[in-house]
Amino acid sequence: MPDISKINALAIGSVSKVDGLAKASILDIDGVAVPSAVAAPAAAYSVRLLGSAVGISSYTGPAMRVRRDTAGGTGDDDEADIAFDSGVISLDSAISNASAGVTATTLGQFLNVGTVGGTTYTNPDSLSGTASCFVDEWKDQSGNAVHASQATFGSQPQIHDGTVDTDLITENGKPALSTNGSQYLTHSSISFTSDLCFVNVQTAQVGDASYGGASGHFGAYAVITSRLRWRFSGTTTDALNLPTFADGDQYTSFANRASGTVTITYNGTEYDYTGQTNTATATFNQLMAGNGTGSLALLGNSQEIIYWQSDESSNRTGIETNINGFFGIY
Repeated sequence: MPDISKINALAIGSVSKVDGLAKASILDIDGVAVPSAVAAPAAAYSVRLLGSAVGISSYTGPAMRVRRDTAGGTGDDDEADIAFDSGVISLDSAISNASAGVTATTLGQFLNVGTVGGTTYTNPDSLSGTASCFVDEWKDQSGNAVHASQATFGSQPQIHDGTVDTDLITENGKPALSTNGSQYLTHSSISFTSDLCFVNVQTAQVGDASYGGASGHFGAYAVITSRLRWRFSGTTTDALNLPTFADGDQYTSFANRASGTVTITYNGTEYDYTGQTNTATATFNQLMAGNGTGSLALLGNSQEIIYWQSDESSNRTGIETNINGFFGIY
C-alpha cells in the first residue's frame, strides 16, 4: 500500500480525531486560517440545550423552573424543574425537584394538557383542568449560575396558555417564553468594561421595548417605529439602514462591541453603524426588560439570550449559523 502519511502536506499523525475534530485545533487548511473557538459566555439562556458552537463545553442541569396555575384549584402554584428532552424543552421533558405532593413525571402530566401530537398525558395529580404554565427561573447554561428569575407571579413569562389539548407556546415550531409587556426576569448584575457581545432570538411588536440590561443600557435594544434601536450610555440611537420590522417577525440580532466600536447584524446581515461608538461601562441584569422595574418589557416571544464579555466578531457567522440551523429564522 502506498505511503499516505501525508495528504496535501497534512500529517495524519497530527489529527487526533476525524469527523469529530474541533475546528479550533486546526490552525491552517490550505493556507486559510480557521477562526478561534468561541469564548465561554458570561450567561446563556435558551429553550434548547446549548453547546460548543456558542462556547459552552457542557451543561447537565435543568432548562428552567416552572409554576403551574390552576386558578386556585388542586395543584395551584406548584413548581418543578424541567429537563431538556432530546435537546429542547417539550411536554415530554422530565420534571424533578417538584413541590410536595406532585407525582407527575413529565411536563405534560404536570400541566394535564390532555392529548397533543397523538400522546395522551395522564393526570396523576388530579387537576380539575389544564394548568397554565409560567417560568419562575430560566437557568443559565454558562456554568456561572447567573440564573434569571421572577418571584412575582404576574410578572412571570408564560410557556403554556392553559388550553386543553394544546402544545407549549411556540415560535416557528420551537418553544418560546411569551411576555405581555410586563413580564420579565432578573439576574445578578454582569458588568462589561470593554468588549462585549450580545445575541438574542425573539419576536416583538412595533413600539415596544426589549432591553438586555439596566444601568448604562449599552447593547440594550428596542423595537420602536418599525426599526431596531440600541441604547448607548442611556440614550436611544437608531442603527443606520436597518430593515423595517413588522409586528410578530421572528429575528436574531448579534451586537458586538470591540475597542469602542459597535457592529450589529440582523438575521445574518450586518448593518451600518458608522459613527456609533461606546466605551462606557455597561451592566446587564434583566431579560426581556431593562429599566430596572420592568416597565420597558417585551411584548412578544423570547427563545435565546446569550452574553459574552469578549469580542466574538470573528465567530459571528458560526454562531448565527448554529442559531438559524435550530430556529429556522431566515
